[in-house]
Amino acid sequence: MRIAFVTCERPIERDVDLDFLVPAMKRRDVSVETPGWSDPAVDWDSFDLAMLSSTWDYFERQDEFRAWTRSVAARTKLTNSLDLVEWNLDKRYLLELEAAGVPTVPTVWIEPGGTAEGAAEIAERGWETVVIKPVIDLGARNLVRVGADRVEQMLGAFDVATMAQPYLPSVASEGELSLVYVRGELTHSLRKVPARGDFRVQPQYGGTHEAEELGAVVREIAAAAVAVAPSQPLYARVDVVGTDDGPAVIELELIEPALYLDVAPAAAETIADALLATA
Repeated sequence: MRIAFVTCERPIERDVDLDFLVPAMKRRDVSVETPGWSDPAVDWDSFDLAMLSSTWDYFERQDEFRAWTRSVAARTKLTNSLDLVEWNLDKRYLLELEAAGVPTVPTVWIEPGGTAEGAAEIAERGWETVVIKPVIDLGARNLVRVGADRVEQMLGAFDVATMAQPYLPSVASEGELSLVYVRGELTHSLRKVPARGDFRVQPQYGGTHEAEELGAVVREIAAAAVAVAPSQPLYARVDVVGTDDGPAVIELELIEPALYLDVAPAAAETIADALLATA
């Protein structure tokens, strides 16, 4: 059996999960490669399964990535599946979570040309500090934080659909909680903490993380978020933050999430078994 853990040609950082997934598959006598998704020399038909591991530049090449996923899904087994990838690419999937009763971070959605209307809605909500990002983004790459007086100006600087959320001081002080699921079952959880003076929890901004057992309420919210997906993902990561109304989902990551296997190496074995059962 041959499996591809799909990466990108110019990664923003090292894919630490591969340090655990590759040996786990090799212990099962599986041949493993780590090709970049956009490499034209790759013969995707030669793989029994392609798992999206660190395709971290897809948001910059959206049309190309969409076409590639459709092509690969027709040539081998794509994991997560094509329906999940297409659903999860655009963060407006959060609207479906909200409609299903899953607590989510309050969000204003702004389409191109809707700057004035979006700014007016944000002002009506009384948010003093606002976080703005495109609806298709990755790792807070295009995220900005602005005061209420600069919201309309900043929204006007984007030429794509965007989303605006209130800045949550809890993220800077407490970080984000992440829960990782394999085939709908929780394998591990952790807390991601930003560097001092920052609110972004990603490693490239100095964020750190450590394993943490989370309470029943957070687990129930995260499980409910995973259940809204159009089909059961083989792997999923749910990010939860604290709001004035309690814990809420800020992201449901189904495409190429960091799974933080360094805090739970045994989860790599669970994923390996799931991959073998799926291929």
